[in-house]
Amino acid sequence: MPTIKEIADATGRGKSTVTRAVNELGLRENGHAKPDGPRGALIIDAEGASMLADFLTKGTESKTAPESDTETASQPQIDIEAIVSVYRERIDDLKAQIESLNDQLSMKDAQIKELNIALENAQGAAKEAQTETRRAHDRVVLMASAGVWERLTGFKGLLGPASDVDGQ
Repeated sequence: MPTIKEIADATGRGKSTVTRAVNELGLRENGHAKPDGPRGALIIDAEGASMLADFLTKGTESKTAPESDTETASQPQIDIEAIVSVYRERIDDLKAQIESLNDQLSMKDAQIKELNIALENAQGAAKEAQTETRRAHDRVVLMASAGVWERLTGFKGLLGPASDVDGQ
């Protein structure tokens, strides 16, 4: 991650101009610029460097061509490769983030698939339990409605199919 001095050198601006731009863009408040090291040199992350490069080069790109050689000597030279490298670094960071997010999505898709299978199994088990509960309820109702003689002899299907009564 570049420092203010490196960005100043790359854009052909002074350190004070870059520092002013950092303050105007609010890079410290947004977390894009943080002090580092024992002297507290301000380190700018890739996104902050990209914003600074845009901000600092915006005015120089729109200017018309100078009319004399003396004007070109007084204007700062812009290192296009340094600016492009800042953008490339930011693109690489974003590609890494996209790859990480795609990996997370794949994991979530697998978890969803597993949960759907577990839900289907649980629903099947719940239907089986519900059917068995209905059968048991029907037997209890049938038993309650039967008289004593019917309970003892197994009339009204109290004992189930004939095979159960015969022991077959």
